[in-house]
Amino acid sequence: MRILIVDDAGRDRAATENAVQERDVETRRADDVLPIERLYLFAGWTLEETARDLVSPAGRRVDLTSSEFDLLLAFVSQPGRALSRDALLGTLRGREWRYFDRSIDTLVARLRKKLAGGADRPPRVRSVRGVGYIFCAAVARIRQGGQSAAA
Repeated sequence: MRILIVDDAGRDRAATENAVQERDVETRRADDVLPIERLYLFAGWTLEETARDLVSPAGRRVDLTSSEFDLLLAFVSQPGRALSRDALLGTLRGREWRYFDRSIDTLVARLRKKLAGGADRPPRVRSVRGVGYIFCAAVARIRQGGQSAAA
């Protein structure tokens, strides 16, 4: 009877070293990719898409629910364009709008309240009868690297 002893320690060590090297490469690739920072500026407000933050003209952070943030992002992405309730609900939830579904109206009312600038200022979100809503403020979009584009 012969007993054969196989040294697997060398193979295991090589496999471990390869795994560590691959992980280091992936880490370096992730470090090389910078997050795309998108800022939207309107009427003194700043909406930071990457951080999902809204900052008031006074410099205070305004808490938004996920749906409120997504709604505001839909508005600032297409300022001056009337957006239907159907389109807004599709953007927010990915579901079809029902004729009697008024949840978008409630969400817009909450967003209007948070963006209110006082009685002397016109509303930033205006209702368009029979259509939906329109974002009235001028929006400047700032991308990574300081490039700006008027929206």
